[in-house]
Amino acid sequence: MASILEKMRRLQGLRPQQSRPELTYTPLDEAGDPLCARAQPSGGSELPAGGEVETAAGRCYVVTTALLLGETHGGRPLAAALAAAPAVLAPFHPEFLLEEKTGFVDAAFVDTETTGLGNGAGVYAFMVGVGTFERAGSGVAGEWDASGLEQGAPSHFVVRQFFMRHPGEEPALLAAVAATVGSRRLAVTFNGRSFDLPLLRARYRQNRPFLPEPYHRAALLEEGRPHLDLLLPARRLWRRRLQSCRLANLEQQILGIQRAEADIPGALIPALYQEYLRSRQAGELRRVFYHNCEDILSMVSLGEQLVVAYASSFEPNDELLHAEELLSLAISYGQRSENQLAERAYRLAAERAGSEAVHAAIYQGWAQLLKQQERWAEAAEIWQRWLTSVGGADATPFIELAKYHEWQTHDLEQAEMWAGWGAHTVEAIVPHRRLAGQLADLQHRLRRIQRKRTDST
Repeated sequence: MASILEKMRRLQGLRPQQSRPELTYTPLDEAGDPLCARAQPSGGSELPAGGEVETAAGRCYVVTTALLLGETHGGRPLAAALAAAPAVLAPFHPEFLLEEKTGFVDAAFVDTETTGLGNGAGVYAFMVGVGTFERAGSGVAGEWDASGLEQGAPSHFVVRQFFMRHPGEEPALLAAVAATVGSRRLAVTFNGRSFDLPLLRARYRQNRPFLPEPYHRAALLEEGRPHLDLLLPARRLWRRRLQSCRLANLEQQILGIQRAEADIPGALIPALYQEYLRSRQAGELRRVFYHNCEDILSMVSLGEQLVVAYASSFEPNDELLHAEELLSLAISYGQRSENQLAERAYRLAAERAGSEAVHAAIYQGWAQLLKQQERWAEAAEIWQRWLTSVGGADATPFIELAKYHEWQTHDLEQAEMWAGWGAHTVEAIVPHRRLAGQLADLQHRLRRIQRKRTDST
């Protein structure tokens, strides 16, 4: 354990300090105020304040955190997610099976903490966090109305963290999770398609003999149900601008969040749980509860931001999107033949691009979109804009302009000019920086055009 703690201290010493408060766990009072406020969780050797949850498969531990919808995470109130329609992402990710009328109010945000990687029989989820939008119930501590929201708008975002104090509590944990997500219509995860949900399905199968029939599986978490894995649209949108689309990096770069010192690197979590099983000292596990809760809250904020981005109409006064993100969306809309939106995104991206490399990628995609629509003259304007505003070794605009005049305008003089200019430009570039095949293409094209001109005279 000492080596794990020493690793944590060294890693934390590298982190910038920040003032965002950490989590503490307090019960809901009789007025229905939040069960949990964000404050310091450190100190003590016990688990964070919570309670036992009784299921037909036994008991497990649960920590409940309830946040008012006006509370902000990533600069936006949690309530903002209620106005976002996940179905906006459906055309780009049909595999998510998103339903038009299903909103985040109907969702269960799910995140697991596990004893290792993979889905082998020896790997299990010792903690499953489930976040849902809910209404405060009768005001009795711990009572919430997770169903029947049509009778009233949600008042809180509630995170329940089901925890097994020993492996024998796994059936109870799985039964509690199944009951909690049972009324929900959409699962939301981050990388859950490849990890969290397959692992949970495997654990339900493994524990089937110990689970009452209603809890042999969690229906919402099965394949074939609506499931929004935020990692995939996040990569599509942000990978051109960010070096990594890991959740921790998205928190910092997109949401502007720097986690408190209470956090723990995910790689250390399995060892901490094993040490807890050995020593029964739970103080350091508070960091895991904090880590899991923050992951779920960040999924809410990222989900809302992704929907807003994909739903953009690309007006000039829309300052949310960078040039790289506009380029990603333009390509995505172009692939779906939504050409008008794609062009607007390309145009706005070109206005905001800050580097020649991004400009080149924008002009290449934009001109290709116009070319596919046989809007040749407009495509030629973009190729010429590319030439006059972007340097580099890519001779694509010369090749395309030569092709345009040879085959579309039949102006062989212009075609010869562009092919010759392109060949001369590439020859001036040191060989190791040339793009493969471009010089040979231009030289071959130039000779053919010259023969045509000779034959026509």
